[in-house]
Amino acid sequence: MTLKKDRDDVYRTDHLYVAAFLICLGHAMIGTSIDGHRVSFVFTQTAKLSSDVASFMSGAAIPARQFCFEILKLKRLLPRSGETVKKNEDAAKIQHYRTTAI
Repeated sequence: MTLKKDRDDVYRTDHLYVAAFLICLGHAMIGTSIDGHRVSFVFTQTAKLSSDVASFMSGAAIPARQFCFEILKLKRLLPRSGETVKKNEDAAKIQHYRTTAI
């Protein structure tokens, strides 16, 4: 996991679950950044955020449904390669054919 402080007021993490955890606890994501194929989620650094990251690392619990929902929302921010998109489209066509052919 990469969690780095590149400025005094900003935290970036490329760890999807940490980002979802922080959002569930009320921290606003202020953006994303891309470095090659890696996407980082950017948050405003506060003492509370640092404490909440430590809580994540210690196994703190949060509501599962909200956590899963935040993960889905964050995944939508991730770029997908053209090959992955093509595979997903092909799979959807096959699934559609199977359900309509029955």
